[in-house]
Amino acid sequence: MSSVPGYPIRGVRILGYPDESAFLDELFGPHGVRTGMLAAVNAEKIVAAERDPVLRAVLDQADYPYADGISVVRSIRRKYGVDLDRIAGVDLWQSMMVRAGREQVKVFLVGAKPRVLQAVREKITDEWEVEVVGSQDGYFGDADRPDLFRRIRDSEAAIVTIAMGSPRQEIFAAQCREIHPEALYMGVGGTFDVVSGQVRRAPLMWRRAGLEWLYRIISQPTRIGRLRRVAAYAGYHFLNRL
Repeated sequence: MSSVPGYPIRGVRILGYPDESAFLDELFGPHGVRTGMLAAVNAEKIVAAERDPVLRAVLDQADYPYADGISVVRSIRRKYGVDLDRIAGVDLWQSMMVRAGREQVKVFLVGAKPRVLQAVREKITDEWEVEVVGSQDGYFGDADRPDLFRRIRDSEAAIVTIAMGSPRQEIFAAQCREIHPEALYMGVGGTFDVVSGQVRRAPLMWRRAGLEWLYRIISQPTRIGRLRRVAAYAGYHFLNRL
């Protein structure tokens, strides 16, 4: 578990890492990669967790809940007066892979379409020299999970990254760590699509303005329904119901 203080927002604990570099230094400790489960926390996920007890449970179980959304960062600043930066999941994952390659840490990849997964695997092995000890695309059923969990355990992976969307990826991580507790688990959502070039990430200007979430909705209209949760969270923030 982390020694960094936590800052609850709407009952969801978020660890107060000042920036990505500090977070990475904790995950890659002096005695090797830590074990446990990461959870990216943003405004939409906090609102969704209020109506989804399964999602709330996995957020509560997370060892390393971090501020993935700019709205959450602003709420922590407002409620606690703590200055910290947003840690974008896609950036964090890429930094983790670079460091995993440098420190020869074994990695297992789960999720995404087969061609996307293959593209990601090739990129991180060719560019960052990551030792990928196994992979599995996202097309598997519940009956396949026990065998997959054993594959991950037998691979001796120290980092397992899961691109299945929330809360499926967090549920998968919680189940898998019961079989293979000696690993660090990270749900990465659509990161594989971005890294493989299938989906364009928001331009830097949008990201610096804290509007990456809006860019995603504009570029992917199927996400429009998520605006309701973002709006609900904005109400919590401005009415100081944090």
